[in-house]
Amino acid sequence: VKKIKFETLPQDFSPSTLPEILKLAKKIMGDIALIYERLNKPFFMETDKLIIRRFTSEDTEAVLALSLDRMNSSMKNLDHQWPTDREGCKAAAAWFAGNDISYAACLKPSMKLIGYISYNSVNDEGILDLGHVWHTAYQDNSLDTEALSLMIQYAFEKLGVRGVTAGNPLDVEEQIAPLKTIGMEIVETREKASFVNDENGNSIEFTGVKMLITKEKWGAKNPES
Repeated sequence: VKKIKFETLPQDFSPSTLPEILKLAKKIMGDIALIYERLNKPFFMETDKLIIRRFTSEDTEAVLALSLDRMNSSMKNLDHQWPTDREGCKAAAAWFAGNDISYAACLKPSMKLIGYISYNSVNDEGILDLGHVWHTAYQDNSLDTEALSLMIQYAFEKLGVRGVTAGNPLDVEEQIAPLKTIGMEIVETREKASFVNDENGNSIEFTGVKMLITKEKWGAKNPES
């Protein structure tokens, strides 16, 4: 949990290119997180190690690199498929940049894109569905946990959600490990989940799980938040 300092983007300042967005960066130290908001949504988050920002159309090559890494990982056939060609990733980057639910997690100071986090939807019960894709070279080193924790903290403190849920494969520990660390628990198991067919047209099935952390449990685990 970070001590969040909030900033609001001036109404006449609407950065849409990567160099403009990165001008927001400051020297953040220790347990502080700086968050710029636009239209009551996070636009730019910064910690001492990470920047989590809105996408731009300039992110095509970074999205392509993340997608190719995913296709060589244990998640290859266990999630919605990303394009693996440049034109497809150009369209994906443009779509990410055009919405307010997709966020690029970048490593400081290189600003390399190492993860994707999405606020997918909030249901009628006030439960936010959270998604994430993380570069395999940066899993299990606390960066994924830090980024996801900050996004969840923001959702509870500013969006007023009652809980945060995430769906992932049960047997891909590196995918669900950061969620467990944050305090999410498995509340539902689906034995025959599938997103992809094999070369013969048969479904590639796996055991999927729904994980959840409630606002009450988050508050008990993080009393200062």
